[in-house]
Amino acid sequence: MRKTLTNNLLLKVVSLVVAVFVWLLVVNVDDPIITSQISNVIVQVQNEAYIESGGKMSMIEEGENVVTVEVTGKRSIVDNLSAEDLVATADLKQIVNMNTDPIMVPITVNCSKLKSENMVPNPRNLSVDIDEIMTQEYIVTVVSGEGQPAKGYEIGALSASPDKIKITGPQSLVRKIDKVVATVDATNLREDAVKPVGLKIIDRNQVEFSDSQMNYLKYDTSVPEVNVSVDLWTVRNDIAIKGGYVGEVAEGYKVDKITFTPGHISVAGREGALEALAAAGNSIQAPDETIDVSGKTADFEVKINIENLLPEDIKLTKDTSDTVIAAVSVLPQDSQEYSIPTTSIAGENVPSGLQLVYETEKLLIRIRENGSELDQLKESDIKASVDLTGKTEGSYQIPVKIELPAGYTLVEQPSTVVKLVEPVEGD
Repeated sequence: MRKTLTNNLLLKVVSLVVAVFVWLLVVNVDDPIITSQISNVIVQVQNEAYIESGGKMSMIEEGENVVTVEVTGKRSIVDNLSAEDLVATADLKQIVNMNTDPIMVPITVNCSKLKSENMVPNPRNLSVDIDEIMTQEYIVTVVSGEGQPAKGYEIGALSASPDKIKITGPQSLVRKIDKVVATVDATNLREDAVKPVGLKIIDRNQVEFSDSQMNYLKYDTSVPEVNVSVDLWTVRNDIAIKGGYVGEVAEGYKVDKITFTPGHISVAGREGALEALAAAGNSIQAPDETIDVSGKTADFEVKINIENLLPEDIKLTKDTSDTVIAAVSVLPQDSQEYSIPTTSIAGENVPSGLQLVYETEKLLIRIRENGSELDQLKESDIKASVDLTGKTEGSYQIPVKIELPAGYTLVEQPSTVVKLVEPVEGD
């Protein structure tokens, strides 16, 4: 029996070695050891409180907390790894030297499927800035978004609760803050409302803080949010603008009229304020001293900031300009301004194949008495025409020929804008 076991011993040993070699060869051919790169692995910072206990805060520049990890292992494992399978950490307690700028913190990578020594991060250290902790208080600026309330309403007043907020963070970051903004959406609102609104931080370049910057800030509220009260006011249209003047025009002249452009505006207000406005004739009165005609001999204009004239709890609607132009007509004594439709102006020598079109609806003509009283002159007595000799297709500012009955003269030569165009088919 013993002799049988020892027979061909060398051959048996060689066979065993060959078998093991073949097994190892097969295993490594089917599932070899490979090295691969896994990108976009997020580095998690640990023990930030270790730094904050000394009155400082750690801060990482945006994008610096992302590394690429070189992993080595069996193909069957490595090929199935993703960034989510790797846990990269930088423990602030592992800082070796606090006197460098920035401070370098070793990065450690762990994975349940590989040994730590088989995973090498690039870079191997996280660059961290250490800054003093700073706290600053800011007023919350409340603004409305692009959405509009329901038709017939305007946002009258916005207020935040709390109306100011304390922000704590790295000194270099807090000092960049210009304002804290809460933007409320009032789309289709029909009644007053209170809405929770998240805060936006705007820097001194009027750029909104990024999400990573916001993550370094702490607030004296549980969340960076305030409650915004939206007070809706009712819209009133066709509010007239009126006003007089002070002073005396030059001798021999008179103030003919004052025309406000726009003549009517839209406002929004609380119900009580709108009732008071209605009792005043739904008009806004510009103080007489706003327009001073002293020594004037010709027309002039005055710009008026109408917003400054509005009663309490009344505001201009969103699309209403705050500027009104008062056009003051100054005429010689014994003269008057007449308005005639441009359709009554005759066109003379209109080029063949072209049609005459007037750019304005009316023409203003100033006429002076010259032996006859203006009260006797009718607009139908005024004959007007334009001569288009030599004109081609296009627009022209052209003098208007005026024929008046005896006893009247023009104060000044009027003109109008005309256009010569090809007729539209069917005209």
